[in-house]
Amino acid sequence: MRDALFMGRMTASATHELQNILATIRESSGLMDDLLAMSSEGFAHAERFKKGLGVLAEQVERGMILTEQLNFCAHAPEKSPAGADVNESVRALVGLSRRSAARKKTSLVLAPGRAGLRTSLRAVEVMDAVGAALEAALDVLPIGTQLMLSVEEQGGLGVVRLDGPGYETLQQAKGWNALVALAKTLGIGLCAGPGGMGLVLSLPRPAA
Repeated sequence: MRDALFMGRMTASATHELQNILATIRESSGLMDDLLAMSSEGFAHAERFKKGLGVLAEQVERGMILTEQLNFCAHAPEKSPAGADVNESVRALVGLSRRSAARKKTSLVLAPGRAGLRTSLRAVEVMDAVGAALEAALDVLPIGTQLMLSVEEQGGLGVVRLDGPGYETLQQAKGWNALVALAKTLGIGLCAGPGGMGLVLSLPRPAA
């Protein structure tokens, strides 16, 4: 635990610095765009420069989002008296998992979730469990499909739903036994989604 908290503090510090760097690049590229707009008449390469600045702006925004998600991940091992925010934990996980999913030609989608739901688990434990479920689903999903996740409330509990392969198919995934063991350790319930499709993770209630 101590080493995870230490690495989290170091990562959080680094992500703040990266955000400062990206903010400087964004400001500078915006200034160049303004100057180009003022003096582009007669400049043969104006359109190429505009296109390049547009790509730069897109990548800066992408970098800002990724560093925000990584910063959340850096703080995830910390214990919060109020409990972890389920929706924010899953949002960060999905953002950081999209590259792994893309390697299997699967797109991850996070549906608009129930905000404010909390659990007694730490954010890193929520991310670990949902990440294990994601890995199991990606192992058995056909190439070129979509996997949707959502955060909901059921019976006063925060739940995370994966709308993907059938529950029985999921049980054949390589990582299924590891997921079951982790869920048992963390007090997370596992069951099939509606119609026996997908998976529902029921998270423990926040401490009173």
